[in-house]
Amino acid sequence: MTFLYELDKELLIKINRIWTLPWLDQFFPAITDLHKNPWFFWIAIPLLLGALWWKYRKPAFMIFLLFLLALGTTDLVGNHAFKKTVARARPGDTLKEMVIVRSPYGGYSFTSNHAANMFCFAKYVSEFLPQARLIVYPLAVLVAYSRVYNGVHYPSDVVGGAVLGWMIGLLYSLLAKELYERLRRNGRELP
Repeated sequence: MTFLYELDKELLIKINRIWTLPWLDQFFPAITDLHKNPWFFWIAIPLLLGALWWKYRKPAFMIFLLFLLALGTTDLVGNHAFKKTVARARPGDTLKEMVIVRSPYGGYSFTSNHAANMFCFAKYVSEFLPQARLIVYPLAVLVAYSRVYNGVHYPSDVVGGAVLGWMIGLLYSLLAKELYERLRRNGRELP
């Protein structure tokens, strides 16, 4: 375990202190809380709903509702099942002299809920809108990387969060597809 922790810490320091550029010091704090930007809700959410409606019509709302449930589950599991159970301190708390903290944080470190939520978002959306993969996965990677760059998570936190989010996104997308197929088999007018 000591070897893995040292490797995790070494990679964190490289990403946070060595592999940096002045413009990235501005970019990553802005992208890390993408979900808090008003344009995200006023542009991204209606865009997603519109794309789902265009492709699926009436079931789009069921698909979107399960998407919201997937994100809620991811956030809940990440926070209660992992963060509060593992109780790993943040790098900014344990490595104060070694990391530069570029964005605010609170609570525990493992897993990264930002990474979990973004990978859940990417997996779920790409299952229903495959053409969106080219946008949602790079966006998820950027947000996850930003958490390490900003000094608020270890690399293993974001990898754990990404795996957790991807798996929950997969489970909910399978559930939504099953419900969609049942509606089709029951003779509903679906595309």
